[in-house]
Amino acid sequence: MLGFVDASKKEIRCKGLKVNIDYSEGHYFVLEEDIKELFRNQGYKTGQYLCDIDIPNIERMLNNSSSVKNADVFATIDGQLNANITQRKPIVRIFSKNGDDYYLDEQGRLMPLSHKYTARVPVANGYIFEPFIGNHKQGVENLKGSVLMDIYLLANFLRQSEFWKAQINQIYIAENQDIELIPRVGNHTIVLGSVENVEEKFEKLMIFYEKGLSKTGWNEYSVINLKYKNQIVCKKR
Repeated sequence: MLGFVDASKKEIRCKGLKVNIDYSEGHYFVLEEDIKELFRNQGYKTGQYLCDIDIPNIERMLNNSSSVKNADVFATIDGQLNANITQRKPIVRIFSKNGDDYYLDEQGRLMPLSHKYTARVPVANGYIFEPFIGNHKQGVENLKGSVLMDIYLLANFLRQSEFWKAQINQIYIAENQDIELIPRVGNHTIVLGSVENVEEKFEKLMIFYEKGLSKTGWNEYSVINLKYKNQIVCKKR
């Protein structure tokens, strides 16, 4: 988006480039030097006339980047060129049976890995056959009917809670499509079944953690099954 529309901009020289990248989620897929290099590759130089910089094209290139959620490139009336970048936010990493390895982001879009940075998010593996599709603009509606939708809904739920975000390390899809969880603390497997009533299931699990495992110890059971309504079925080690 151009910051101003004025015939005099043909006479304004660019005094510099300011890059602002949102790192609030702690991800570093996009670095300031990457953005500046893209500008340089498009012929950008400090001191050149703003009218000679193809701002819309640079913004379009940034928005087509697989790691960028939104890019806003504009110049101010005093000649300052600005690039505001919001990164995509992965919420789970997928290991597919066919060997593909990719993220799902907060919008349910498939996201490729980066050779520069690895996000610390839960991993999902097991009987997942969905391949990586390069069109990162496809949204969550494209996941319908796929196990990726269940994984997305679960991962999105987990990240809303600081406790569960820290506790659940791995999502495993069993051959019968049951969802199993591997926690960071406690040597047990949590059988979730489906994502139906997921909030209720985790409420049950939290109560069991607080009133059950706090007394018996975290390694008393090998399996904690949440599939059944109004009950938890456990298997002793």
